[in-house]
Amino acid sequence: MRKSLISATAIMLFAAVIQSCNRKAETPMVHPDFETSYWIDIDLAEHPVRGYWRQVESLDPEEVSDSAGIANASRLLAEQYGANKLYVVYHRQFELDDARRIFIHWKTEGERNGLEIVPTVVLECYSEPSAMNFSDSTICDFASWCVENVNADEFGIYDVYIRQDEGSPQDTQMGILREAIGDKLVRIGLQPGEDLNSYCRSGVEDTWTAECQGLDNELWANPDSVDGTDLYGRKLLASWVAERADSAQSRRIVWNMIPVAWDYDKPVDDRGYVCPGDDALINDPPILGRIAKCHECIVEGYTDGMLTEKFGGYSCDLHILQANSAGHPDSISFYRQLRNGEPYTGYFASAMNQVSDLYKEIATFKQAKSKK
Repeated sequence: MRKSLISATAIMLFAAVIQSCNRKAETPMVHPDFETSYWIDIDLAEHPVRGYWRQVESLDPEEVSDSAGIANASRLLAEQYGANKLYVVYHRQFELDDARRIFIHWKTEGERNGLEIVPTVVLECYSEPSAMNFSDSTICDFASWCVENVNADEFGIYDVYIRQDEGSPQDTQMGILREAIGDKLVRIGLQPGEDLNSYCRSGVEDTWTAECQGLDNELWANPDSVDGTDLYGRKLLASWVAERADSAQSRRIVWNMIPVAWDYDKPVDDRGYVCPGDDALINDPPILGRIAKCHECIVEGYTDGMLTEKFGGYSCDLHILQANSAGHPDSISFYRQLRNGEPYTGYFASAMNQVSDLYKEIATFKQAKSKK
Protein backbone atom coordinates (compact mmCIF):
# COMPACT_ATOMS: atom_id res chain seq x y z
CA MET A 1 0.00 0.00 0.00
CA ARG A 2 2.78 2.40 0.99
CA LYS A 3 4.75 1.52 -2.16
CA SER A 4 1.76 2.20 -4.40
CA LEU A 5 1.12 5.49 -2.58
CA ILE A 6 4.72 6.56 -3.21
CA SER A 7 4.38 5.58 -6.87
CA ALA A 8 1.13 7.51 -7.21
CA THR A 9 2.71 10.56 -5.57
CA ALA A 10 5.69 10.36 -7.93
CA ILE A 11 3.37 10.16 -10.94
CA MET A 12 1.42 13.19 -9.75
CA LEU A 13 4.61 15.18 -9.20
CA PHE A 14 5.89 14.21 -12.65
CA ALA A 15 2.58 15.24 -14.22
CA ALA A 16 2.70 18.57 -12.40
CA VAL A 17 6.22 19.23 -13.67
CA ILE A 18 5.21 18.36 -17.25
CA GLN A 19 2.13 20.57 -16.98
CA SER A 20 4.24 23.44 -15.63
CA CYS A 21 6.76 23.04 -18.46
CA ASN A 22 3.95 23.02 -21.01
CA ARG A 23 2.52 26.21 -19.54
CA LYS A 24 5.93 27.88 -19.79
CA ALA A 25 6.34 26.66 -23.37
CA GLU A 26 2.91 28.07 -24.26
CA THR A 27 3.66 31.52 -22.84
CA PRO A 28 3.85 33.83 -25.88
CA MET A 29 7.05 35.76 -26.44
CA VAL A 30 6.55 39.52 -26.56
CA HIS A 31 8.85 42.17 -28.01
CA PRO A 32 10.14 44.48 -25.24
CA ASP A 33 8.78 47.53 -27.11
CA PHE A 34 5.28 46.06 -27.54
CA GLU A 35 2.89 48.75 -26.37
CA THR A 36 -0.51 48.64 -24.69
CA SER A 37 -1.59 52.22 -25.13
CA TYR A 38 -4.54 54.59 -25.18
CA TRP A 39 -5.34 57.82 -27.07
CA ILE A 40 -6.64 60.41 -24.63
CA ASP A 41 -7.54 64.11 -24.75
CA ILE A 42 -5.09 66.37 -22.95
CA ASP A 43 -7.85 68.22 -21.07
CA LEU A 44 -10.19 65.26 -20.40
CA ALA A 45 -12.99 67.53 -21.62
CA GLU A 46 -16.54 66.29 -22.06
CA HIS A 47 -16.81 67.62 -25.64
CA PRO A 48 -14.02 68.87 -27.96
CA VAL A 49 -14.81 72.13 -29.72
CA ARG A 50 -12.07 74.67 -30.47
CA GLY A 51 -9.52 73.27 -32.89
CA TYR A 52 -11.54 70.08 -33.32
CA TRP A 53 -15.08 70.70 -34.59
CA ARG A 54 -14.56 74.46 -34.86
CA GLN A 55 -11.74 76.55 -36.31
CA VAL A 56 -9.28 77.93 -33.78
CA GLU A 57 -9.83 81.53 -34.85
CA SER A 58 -13.60 81.30 -34.35
CA LEU A 59 -13.49 80.78 -30.57
CA ASP A 60 -11.68 82.00 -27.48
CA PRO A 61 -9.30 79.56 -25.76
CA GLU A 62 -11.01 77.07 -23.46
CA GLU A 63 -10.43 76.64 -19.74
CA VAL A 64 -7.45 74.57 -18.64
CA SER A 65 -8.01 71.17 -16.99
CA ASP A 66 -7.24 70.64 -13.31
CA SER A 67 -4.14 68.73 -12.26
CA ALA A 68 -6.01 66.29 -10.00
CA GLY A 69 -7.90 64.90 -12.98
CA ILE A 70 -4.66 64.16 -14.83
CA ALA A 71 -3.16 62.44 -11.79
CA ASN A 72 -6.26 60.28 -11.31
CA ALA A 73 -6.46 59.41 -15.01
CA SER A 74 -2.80 58.39 -15.21
CA ARG A 75 -3.05 56.18 -12.15
CA LEU A 76 -6.25 54.45 -13.27
CA LEU A 77 -5.09 53.85 -16.84
CA ALA A 78 -1.89 52.26 -15.59
CA GLU A 79 -3.28 50.26 -12.66
CA GLN A 80 -6.84 49.47 -13.72
CA TYR A 81 -6.57 49.41 -17.50
CA GLY A 82 -3.08 48.04 -18.20
CA ALA A 83 -1.58 51.01 -20.05
CA ASN A 84 2.14 51.47 -20.60
CA LYS A 85 1.82 54.43 -22.98
CA LEU A 86 -0.54 57.35 -23.63
CA TYR A 87 -0.94 59.40 -26.80
CA VAL A 88 -2.08 62.68 -25.24
CA VAL A 89 -3.99 64.66 -27.87
CA TYR A 90 -3.94 68.47 -28.09
CA HIS A 91 -6.02 70.35 -30.67
CA ARG A 92 -5.27 73.92 -29.59
CA GLN A 93 -8.34 74.17 -27.39
CA PHE A 94 -6.15 76.44 -25.23
CA GLU A 95 -2.95 78.23 -26.15
CA LEU A 96 0.57 76.89 -26.23
CA ASP A 97 1.91 78.13 -22.89
CA ASP A 98 -0.94 76.32 -21.15
CA ALA A 99 -0.35 73.24 -23.31
CA ARG A 100 3.32 73.14 -22.32
CA ARG A 101 2.46 73.33 -18.65
CA ILE A 102 -0.16 70.59 -18.92
CA PHE A 103 2.10 68.29 -20.93
CA ILE A 104 4.72 68.61 -18.18
CA HIS A 105 2.06 67.53 -15.70
CA TRP A 106 1.14 64.53 -17.88
CA LYS A 107 4.82 63.60 -18.08
CA THR A 108 5.23 63.88 -14.30
CA GLU A 109 2.22 61.67 -13.66
CA GLY A 110 3.30 59.32 -16.42
CA GLU A 111 6.69 58.79 -14.82
CA ARG A 112 5.01 58.20 -11.48
CA ASN A 113 2.84 55.46 -13.01
CA GLY A 114 5.21 53.86 -15.52
CA LEU A 115 3.59 55.48 -18.56
CA GLU A 116 5.33 56.84 -21.64
CA ILE A 117 3.66 60.09 -22.72
CA VAL A 118 3.58 60.95 -26.43
CA PRO A 119 2.52 64.55 -27.16
CA THR A 120 0.05 64.33 -30.05
CA VAL A 121 -1.52 67.15 -32.06
CA VAL A 122 -4.46 67.64 -34.42
CA LEU A 123 -2.92 69.62 -37.27
CA GLU A 124 -6.22 70.24 -39.09
CA CYS A 125 -9.65 70.70 -37.52
CA TYR A 126 -12.81 68.89 -38.66
CA SER A 127 -14.98 71.93 -39.34
CA GLU A 128 -16.51 72.65 -42.76
CA PRO A 129 -14.44 74.13 -44.25
CA SER A 130 -11.49 72.79 -42.29
CA ALA A 131 -8.43 74.84 -41.34
CA MET A 132 -4.93 74.22 -40.04
CA ASN A 133 -4.60 74.70 -36.28
CA PHE A 134 -0.97 75.90 -36.30
CA SER A 135 1.32 77.94 -38.48
CA ASP A 136 4.45 76.12 -39.63
CA SER A 137 6.72 78.05 -37.29
CA THR A 138 4.35 77.62 -34.33
CA ILE A 139 4.04 73.85 -34.65
CA CYS A 140 7.78 73.42 -35.23
CA ASP A 141 8.61 75.41 -32.11
CA PHE A 142 6.05 73.48 -30.08
CA ALA A 143 7.16 70.07 -31.38
CA SER A 144 10.80 70.92 -30.67
CA TRP A 145 9.85 71.85 -27.11
CA CYS A 146 7.95 68.55 -26.72
CA VAL A 147 10.94 66.55 -27.97
CA GLU A 148 13.22 68.33 -25.52
CA ASN A 149 10.91 68.23 -22.51
CA VAL A 150 8.38 65.39 -22.83
CA ASN A 151 9.35 62.65 -25.30
CA ALA A 152 12.64 62.59 -27.20
CA ASP A 153 11.59 59.76 -29.53
CA GLU A 154 8.01 60.32 -30.72
CA PHE A 155 5.64 63.14 -31.63
CA GLY A 156 2.09 62.16 -32.59
CA ILE A 157 -0.06 63.44 -35.46
CA TYR A 158 -3.75 62.64 -34.96
CA ASP A 159 -6.26 62.33 -37.80
CA VAL A 160 -9.05 59.79 -38.30
CA TYR A 161 -9.75 61.16 -41.80
CA ILE A 162 -7.66 60.51 -44.90
CA ARG A 163 -6.15 63.98 -45.39
CA GLN A 164 -2.39 63.46 -45.59
CA ASP A 165 -1.89 62.65 -49.27
CA GLU A 166 1.19 64.04 -50.99
CA GLY A 167 0.80 67.78 -51.54
CA SER A 168 -2.00 68.22 -48.98
CA PRO A 169 -1.72 70.96 -46.32
CA GLN A 170 -0.98 68.35 -43.64
CA ASP A 171 1.62 66.61 -45.80
CA THR A 172 3.38 69.91 -46.41
CA GLN A 173 3.42 70.79 -42.72
CA MET A 174 4.54 67.30 -41.74
CA GLY A 175 7.49 67.62 -44.10
CA ILE A 176 8.50 70.84 -42.38
CA LEU A 177 8.04 69.17 -38.98
CA ARG A 178 10.17 66.20 -40.00
CA GLU A 179 12.92 68.59 -41.04
CA ALA A 180 12.68 70.39 -37.68
CA ILE A 181 12.62 67.43 -35.25
CA GLY A 182 13.85 64.43 -37.25
CA ASP A 183 12.27 61.01 -37.77
CA LYS A 184 9.86 61.09 -34.82
CA LEU A 185 6.37 61.47 -36.33
CA VAL A 186 3.72 58.86 -35.46
CA ARG A 187 0.33 58.86 -37.17
CA ILE A 188 -2.58 58.22 -34.82
CA GLY A 189 -5.78 57.18 -36.62
CA LEU A 190 -4.29 55.65 -39.78
CA GLN A 191 -7.12 54.19 -41.87
CA PRO A 192 -7.16 50.73 -43.50
CA GLY A 193 -5.85 50.94 -47.05
CA GLU A 194 -4.42 54.42 -46.51
CA ASP A 195 -0.75 54.93 -47.32
CA LEU A 196 1.16 55.88 -44.20
CA ASN A 197 2.58 59.33 -44.89
CA SER A 198 6.22 59.19 -45.96
CA TYR A 199 7.25 61.53 -43.13
CA CYS A 200 5.97 59.13 -40.43
CA ARG A 201 8.09 56.49 -38.73
CA SER A 202 5.08 54.45 -37.56
CA GLY A 203 1.31 54.44 -37.32
CA VAL A 204 -1.61 53.48 -35.09
CA GLU A 205 -4.27 51.94 -37.35
CA ASP A 206 -8.04 52.11 -36.94
CA THR A 207 -9.86 48.75 -37.10
CA TRP A 208 -13.44 49.73 -36.26
CA THR A 209 -15.43 48.18 -39.11
CA ALA A 210 -13.74 44.76 -39.06
CA GLU A 211 -13.90 44.48 -35.27
CA CYS A 212 -17.59 45.48 -35.19
CA GLN A 213 -18.85 43.05 -37.84
CA GLY A 214 -20.88 40.00 -36.81
CA LEU A 215 -23.76 39.68 -34.36
CA ASP A 216 -21.86 36.93 -32.54
CA ASN A 217 -18.28 35.67 -32.48
CA GLU A 218 -18.99 32.66 -34.70
CA LEU A 219 -20.29 34.96 -37.44
CA TRP A 220 -17.20 37.11 -36.93
CA ALA A 221 -14.70 34.23 -37.02
CA ASN A 222 -16.33 32.36 -39.95
CA PRO A 223 -18.11 34.99 -42.03
CA ASP A 224 -20.94 34.07 -44.40
CA SER A 225 -21.46 35.70 -47.77
CA VAL A 226 -23.57 38.86 -47.84
CA ASP A 227 -23.98 41.03 -50.94
CA GLY A 228 -21.67 38.72 -52.89
CA THR A 229 -18.69 38.73 -50.52
CA ASP A 230 -17.56 37.09 -47.30
CA LEU A 231 -14.80 39.63 -46.60
CA TYR A 232 -16.10 40.53 -43.16
CA GLY A 233 -14.98 40.22 -39.56
CA ARG A 234 -11.91 38.06 -39.13
CA LYS A 235 -11.22 37.85 -42.87
CA LEU A 236 -11.37 41.62 -43.28
CA LEU A 237 -9.16 42.27 -40.26
CA ALA A 238 -6.67 39.63 -41.43
CA SER A 239 -6.50 41.30 -44.85
CA TRP A 240 -5.64 44.64 -43.24
CA VAL A 241 -2.92 43.06 -41.13
CA ALA A 242 -1.47 41.26 -44.16
CA GLU A 243 -1.45 44.52 -46.10
CA ARG A 244 0.87 46.05 -43.48
CA ALA A 245 2.85 42.99 -42.41
CA ASP A 246 3.70 41.70 -45.91
CA SER A 247 4.79 45.00 -47.42
CA ALA A 248 8.52 45.42 -47.97
CA GLN A 249 8.07 49.11 -47.13
CA SER A 250 6.08 48.38 -43.99
CA ARG A 251 6.83 50.44 -40.92
CA ARG A 252 5.90 49.74 -37.31
CA ILE A 253 2.11 49.46 -36.92
CA VAL A 254 0.08 49.49 -33.70
CA TRP A 255 -3.46 48.09 -33.99
CA ASN A 256 -6.57 49.61 -32.48
CA MET A 257 -8.71 47.66 -30.02
CA ILE A 258 -12.17 49.19 -30.09
CA PRO A 259 -13.98 50.29 -26.91
CA VAL A 260 -17.15 51.11 -28.89
CA ALA A 261 -18.94 49.16 -31.64
CA TRP A 262 -21.92 50.02 -33.80
CA ASP A 263 -25.58 49.31 -32.97
CA TYR A 264 -26.45 45.60 -32.86
CA ASP A 265 -30.14 46.00 -31.97
CA LYS A 266 -31.33 46.90 -35.48
CA PRO A 267 -28.82 45.35 -37.92
CA VAL A 268 -28.94 46.21 -41.62
CA ASP A 269 -28.51 42.51 -42.48
CA ASP A 270 -29.33 39.44 -40.41
CA ARG A 271 -25.65 38.74 -39.66
CA GLY A 272 -24.56 42.22 -38.63
CA TYR A 273 -21.91 42.67 -41.33
CA VAL A 274 -23.17 45.87 -42.96
CA CYS A 275 -22.44 49.08 -41.06
CA PRO A 276 -25.64 50.69 -39.75
CA GLY A 277 -23.83 53.98 -39.18
CA ASP A 278 -22.01 55.53 -36.25
CA ASP A 279 -24.42 57.06 -33.74
CA ALA A 280 -23.31 57.85 -30.19
CA LEU A 281 -26.93 57.61 -29.00
CA ILE A 282 -27.32 53.95 -29.99
CA ASN A 283 -23.82 52.46 -30.43
CA ASP A 284 -23.11 49.34 -28.39
CA PRO A 285 -20.05 47.81 -26.71
CA PRO A 286 -18.23 45.18 -28.79
CA ILE A 287 -19.56 41.63 -28.41
CA LEU A 288 -18.14 39.88 -25.33
CA GLY A 289 -15.02 37.97 -26.31
CA ARG A 290 -14.55 39.99 -29.51
CA ILE A 291 -11.37 41.75 -28.37
CA ALA A 292 -9.66 38.42 -27.61
CA LYS A 293 -10.70 37.09 -31.03
CA CYS A 294 -9.26 40.16 -32.74
CA HIS A 295 -6.02 39.77 -30.80
CA GLU A 296 -5.67 36.16 -31.98
CA CYS A 297 -6.30 37.20 -35.58
CA ILE A 298 -3.73 40.01 -35.55
CA VAL A 299 -1.03 37.89 -33.90
CA GLU A 300 -1.54 35.17 -36.53
CA GLY A 301 -0.80 37.75 -39.23
CA TYR A 302 2.83 38.14 -38.14
CA THR A 303 5.40 35.37 -38.66
CA ASP A 304 6.94 35.89 -35.22
CA GLY A 305 3.74 36.94 -33.48
CA MET A 306 4.21 39.55 -30.76
CA LEU A 307 7.99 39.24 -31.12
CA THR A 308 7.78 40.91 -34.54
CA GLU A 309 9.45 44.31 -34.35
CA LYS A 310 7.05 45.92 -36.84
CA PHE A 311 4.05 44.69 -34.82
CA GLY A 312 4.09 47.61 -32.40
CA GLY A 313 1.28 46.58 -30.08
CA TYR A 314 -2.28 47.68 -29.37
CA SER A 315 -3.93 51.02 -28.76
CA CYS A 316 -7.43 52.04 -27.71
CA ASP A 317 -9.27 55.25 -28.63
CA LEU A 318 -10.62 56.88 -25.47
CA HIS A 319 -11.82 59.91 -27.44
CA ILE A 320 -14.54 57.80 -29.10
CA LEU A 321 -15.34 56.14 -25.78
CA GLN A 322 -15.88 59.53 -24.15
CA ALA A 323 -18.05 60.75 -27.03
CA ASN A 324 -20.26 57.66 -26.86
CA SER A 325 -20.42 57.48 -23.07
CA ALA A 326 -21.59 61.10 -23.04
CA GLY A 327 -24.26 60.11 -25.57
CA HIS A 328 -25.98 57.98 -22.93
CA PRO A 329 -27.51 60.56 -20.54
CA ASP A 330 -28.49 57.88 -18.01
CA SER A 331 -24.84 56.84 -17.61
CA ILE A 332 -21.91 58.85 -16.23
CA SER A 333 -19.33 59.83 -18.85
CA PHE A 334 -16.02 58.00 -19.06
CA TYR A 335 -13.84 61.10 -18.62
CA ARG A 336 -15.83 62.27 -15.62
CA GLN A 337 -15.18 59.04 -13.75
CA LEU A 338 -11.56 59.04 -14.89
CA ARG A 339 -11.06 62.59 -13.58
CA ASN A 340 -12.65 61.57 -10.28
CA GLY A 341 -10.31 58.59 -9.92
CA GLU A 342 -13.13 56.06 -10.30
CA PRO A 343 -13.09 52.94 -12.49
CA TYR A 344 -15.58 53.36 -15.34
CA THR A 345 -18.99 51.78 -14.65
CA GLY A 346 -21.00 53.12 -17.59
CA TYR A 347 -22.56 51.47 -20.62
CA PHE A 348 -19.24 50.57 -22.28
CA ALA A 349 -17.54 49.23 -19.15
CA SER A 350 -17.55 45.68 -20.52
CA ALA A 351 -15.51 46.88 -23.50
CA MET A 352 -12.91 48.56 -21.32
CA ASN A 353 -12.70 45.39 -19.26
CA GLN A 354 -12.06 43.34 -22.41
CA VAL A 355 -9.26 45.69 -23.46
CA SER A 356 -7.70 45.90 -20.00
CA ASP A 357 -7.83 42.11 -19.57
CA LEU A 358 -5.84 41.73 -22.80
CA TYR A 359 -3.37 44.45 -21.81
CA LYS A 360 -2.75 42.90 -18.40
CA GLU A 361 -2.30 39.45 -19.93
CA ILE A 362 0.35 40.82 -22.31
CA ALA A 363 2.10 42.53 -19.37
CA THR A 364 2.17 39.16 -17.60
CA PHE A 365 3.78 37.55 -20.66
CA LYS A 366 6.45 40.27 -20.73
CA GLN A 367 7.16 39.85 -17.01
CA ALA A 368 7.46 36.08 -17.40
CA LYS A 369 10.06 36.55 -20.12
CA SER A 370 12.05 39.06 -18.06
CA LYS A 371 12.31 36.58 -15.15
CA LYS A 372 13.95 33.89 -17.30
